[in-house]
Amino acid sequence: MRQLVMGSVLLLACALPAQAAFTLPGDAMRCTRSATLVNCSDRFGNHYGIVQQGSDTLMRGFDAISGQRWAQTSTTYGRLQLFTGISSNGELWVGTSRRIGWNVVSRFSSSKGERDRVNCNRMIGCQ
Repeated sequence: MRQLVMGSVLLLACALPAQAAFTLPGDAMRCTRSATLVNCSDRFGNHYGIVQQGSDTLMRGFDAISGQRWAQTSTTYGRLQLFTGISSNGELWVGTSRRIGWNVVSRFSSSKGERDRVNCNRMIGCQ
């Protein structure tokens, strides 16, 4: 689940021109973007799509390792983002992300009792 949240945080922080396609080094995702939709996939079979509708973001994806499909919705209020998600095995998660300068601090918990915090910085990545 941590990968899902980190991926959503990183992708939402990314600003690309409309109808751009890009690939990052290594095993990173290859993404294609239109004005309102981002579709990403990697060589391992993972993929996801993101649709932005006003302050709401809708995401759906597939994790090749677990074989699970997942969906996540989020709403942004200024610098705060609230998100909830569900995977095809029934796991639920809920969390928040807050932008503080060049940092995004995300906290989340799942129906399995997992809790975590991820700090992402534009210069040094996520920890």
